[in-house]
Amino acid sequence: MLNRHPHASVTALLLLTATALSGCGSGVPVAEAGLEISAPAEQRLIALTDLDQRVARVGYRLSAANAELCPAVRNSAGWLLHAASQYSPELRPWAETRFGLEGDLPGLLAVPEGSAADLAGLRRGDLLVSVNGAALARGVDRRAAVFEGVEINIRALDLALADGPIEVVYRRDGNDRTARITPQRACGYDVQLDPSDELNARADGKRLFITTAMAGFTATDDELALILGHELAHHVLGHRGWHEAETRGRQTQTVPALTETSGGAERQADRVGLYLAARAGFESSIGPAFWRRFGAFNWRVRYPQWGHPSAEARARALEQVQAEITARRASGEPLVP
Repeated sequence: MLNRHPHASVTALLLLTATALSGCGSGVPVAEAGLEISAPAEQRLIALTDLDQRVARVGYRLSAANAELCPAVRNSAGWLLHAASQYSPELRPWAETRFGLEGDLPGLLAVPEGSAADLAGLRRGDLLVSVNGAALARGVDRRAAVFEGVEINIRALDLALADGPIEVVYRRDGNDRTARITPQRACGYDVQLDPSDELNARADGKRLFITTAMAGFTATDDELALILGHELAHHVLGHRGWHEAETRGRQTQTVPALTETSGGAERQADRVGLYLAARAGFESSIGPAFWRRFGAFNWRVRYPQWGHPSAEARARALEQVQAEITARRASGEPLVP
C-alpha cells in the first residue's frame, strides 16, 4: 500500500535535472514528464497525483506477487490513501475539490486493478468514514500540511485489516455506502513518493521511497518496477530491518533461503530485484538497457561510487541474471532468486 505523506511545497515536481544519485536507484529522462516550478497549482496537483497512482499500481503488483519472500507481510486492501490535511495551503483547495477530501479522513487516490479494494467495488475519489462501526476522525482544520491526523486513521485501518475482512462506510457523491473488504496477503511495506528533483530511491526497513524525479524518469512501468524491485529486495535480503512491525498491523515470517547473496548489498539487490519484478509479471529484460541509458545520461554513475557499482557493471550483471530467469522459465522452475 502506498500512503501519501505531507508536502509543505511541491515546487520541484518532476524537474528533469541531471543530479547525482544520493541513494539506491536509477532513472532515465522522460521529457514529457517535466513540469516547471511556475506551473499553476492545479496542474502540479494533477501531475503529482497521477504519478502517485502509477507508483501505487506498480508497488501493489510487486507487493502482491512477492509476499512469500518478504520478512514483513500484511493483510492489504491495496489502496492508496491521502487526506486534505496532508497538502500545502496552496494545493489543499484543489485537492478538496478534485477528490472530495475532508480534513484527516482518508480518501482513495488509487485503487489498483485486482486489489481487495477494487474487488469490493471501491474506486478513486471515495472517502472512508468508518471501519467496523468505528468512526474515523476528521480532525481539526489546520493551515500547515501535517500527516499525524490521517496517520492515526490509516493505522486504525491497518490494524482492522490485520484481523481479516473489514466493513467500511465510504462517501461517494455525497452519499454514504457500505463495502466489505477481504484483504489479500502482500509485502508489508508502504511505498512513499517524495517530491524532489533528486534521482533517488531508497528503503529504510519500513517503507520504499522514490522521488518524483526518479519515478518521472522511468519511461514505462517495467522500468519503474526495476527501481522499486531493487528497493524491495533490500528488505527481502534483510539489509533493512523493522523491529516493531507487529504494532502496525504487520506479521513477520521466515522467508525462503536465497541461492546467492554474494557481491555486496547493491549487487545483491540488483539481482533479487530483477527476480521480484519478473515474478510480478514485469518485463525484466529491460534492466541492462535501462542502466546503459542512464549511464549515458549521467556521467556520475559511469563510475563506482559509495558502494554502488558503475552503470555498465550493473548492466552486465543484470544480463547474467536475466539469462537465469529465462532459463528457469524455460525449464518450469519457480522464480525464486
